[in-house]
Amino acid sequence: MSQLPNFLQVRAVVLVNFPAQIPPGREQENTRPAVIVALPNVTGITRFSLVIVVPLTTQQGDWATRNSTLYPQLQAGMGNLRYDSTVLLDQIRAVDIKRVLGYRGDLTAEEYQPIANGIKAMFGF
Repeated sequence: MSQLPNFLQVRAVVLVNFPAQIPPGREQENTRPAVIVALPNVTGITRFSLVIVVPLTTQQGDWATRNSTLYPQLQAGMGNLRYDSTVLLDQIRAVDIKRVLGYRGDLTAEEYQPIANGIKAMFGF
């Protein structure tokens, strides 16, 4: 099993370098906070050292308030976030741990619950 740094755990708020996307403007890019939502290596040996994350944005809009299941809100201070943030569950993705540039903090189980509920709803669990 790949050995991951101790801070790479589900509920961790980390800084991730997301690559440029085509077409631009639809998916999150650049360095931004994200929440780790899964660790493939907990199932055994993996091909690559990956983490599954959801990016965050400080952008707010009626799109977020119309679908709070898909876009849970995190308040500044949660997981040591500097700003109120929207979780973009529609942009869940796997990233190589080399793209994880830093650690901000951890969400509590209560703070993480809306994210877990949104993932369950989105994937039909």
